[in-house]
Amino acid sequence: MIILNKLLKFFSAFMVFFITACEATVEDTPTAKQPSKEMGQVIIAEGVSKKSNPAVPQQKNEIQPSEPEKEEVEKEQTEKEEKKGEKEKEKEKEIPKELPKDKYEKPKTTSFLNWGESQYWTKLKTVAETAATFYQNNGNGFTLLSKEGKLYNSSTDSYVTINYFINHGFLGEDFSDFPCDILLLKGSDIEDIEVPSSALNVGIFTAIRQPSGNKVMLCSSKEKIGVISEESYQKLLNKYEASHGAVTKLSPSMEEYERILNFIRVYEGNYDNYYVRDIRMDKKYAVVTFSTRNTTSNVKQYVLVNEDGFWEVAISNLDVQSNLDYAINSVLPDFNLSLLPPYNISFYKNDMIADFSEILKSMIFYELIEQQTQVEYICATTNYCYIVLYGGEKYLGKKQNEDWDIKKVKSASDAINSMELDNKNAPTFIILDE
Repeated sequence: MIILNKLLKFFSAFMVFFITACEATVEDTPTAKQPSKEMGQVIIAEGVSKKSNPAVPQQKNEIQPSEPEKEEVEKEQTEKEEKKGEKEKEKEKEIPKELPKDKYEKPKTTSFLNWGESQYWTKLKTVAETAATFYQNNGNGFTLLSKEGKLYNSSTDSYVTINYFINHGFLGEDFSDFPCDILLLKGSDIEDIEVPSSALNVGIFTAIRQPSGNKVMLCSSKEKIGVISEESYQKLLNKYEASHGAVTKLSPSMEEYERILNFIRVYEGNYDNYYVRDIRMDKKYAVVTFSTRNTTSNVKQYVLVNEDGFWEVAISNLDVQSNLDYAINSVLPDFNLSLLPPYNISFYKNDMIADFSEILKSMIFYELIEQQTQVEYICATTNYCYIVLYGGEKYLGKKQNEDWDIKKVKSASDAINSMELDNKNAPTFIILDE
């Protein structure tokens, strides 16, 4: 019996050992492994069973980081995140953000400086064409003049610039930084280069400093002219200085008075004497107001220019020009406009009287003369008359209602002063010079 119990105990132990061995064999077999629930799951410590059972509490032998180590890890992670944030900000700075666009994008002056000369010529010609059209359409109305060689608006007392054309819609905003000069001068005055025949007369030109170097590019409204030095450019503008010495009013006793009349006689082909009303001159120009002896109502006004000591007629029709400043400047840009007398003959053309019978009858009635043959000179408008007798007596008449009030005056100067008291622009060209 005792032997049987020992055999049972041995058999039980053998079975326990056999079952345990089988279980271990099953666990180590690859096919018995349980797959991980998440890809990339981190194994914290070696030697821990690969079976994952969240319900089972963590084994005591699992290695856990100490508190100082946790702080170090968190600090490193924080620094990494901060560096990552800084890199992302730098990348954002490198990406250019689109700026809001204006109606017109204004290129800076530097952008023009980077252009080649071909673009400069194109711009210069466009501005010249615009200015030439403006001058042609508005020159007389606005009194556009050449002042020191540049285009000048006498009506507004200012130079005409790029900004004027931009502000009035003649040019686009892309011209706002194109610093060119707008000129009004004679192409024949441009030295050092051959000027095309189409640009020899007075006209619009544009000028700008060359993109590289110290020279100036010149262009007309039709074609490019050429490149000159800055010194030559300044010399060109200096030619349009309007001061040519003091203005002098000549008297018949002066030698130059008769010389000027002789040049007019040659020009007109009439070698008779004239009834001269006024001659004014400086060292370059002269303005002469006169009539023939047989038709005193046909008053003429000429501008003469002195070329190497010889007077030549430059303008012969001032007496029909309503805008004298523009009419002269458009032909003679350097003319001193202060040479002009205060009156404008064209304003009185329709008021000139050719039949003096009414005036002469009034003089006879008031016993100023006995007969018409006593009168050497007479010239009149509808409101004023001036009479000189052969004896030298002088009379000024003014129309009062329907009658002539005719009074004796001491001199031509007295007659002029009396008329200018009535109107500073009175037709004093009826007064015979003395």
